[in-house]
Amino acid sequence: MPKKNEWHVIFLLDSKRVVTHDLELSEAMDEREASEFIVKQLDRGTWWFLEDGVALHTRGVESFYLDKCARRTRFSRD
Repeated sequence: MPKKNEWHVIFLLDSKRVVTHDLELSEAMDEREASEFIVKQLDRGTWWFLEDGVALHTRGVESFYLDKCARRTRFSRD
């Protein structure tokens, strides 16, 4: 998968809600690098403020996947 600056991310929350977000990165990243960046953000255990006034608490994220990469994205708190 090529490197790119924007990834469409789907977060699955503990509350069974789904939050989608177009993640804009300061530098181009491939799928693995983008996933590692997201995991680092989630491991902080604080609020993550997304664009458009949306915030999610990182401990409330059960899993996530990158759009069009769902089979290869692996993250789960379980």
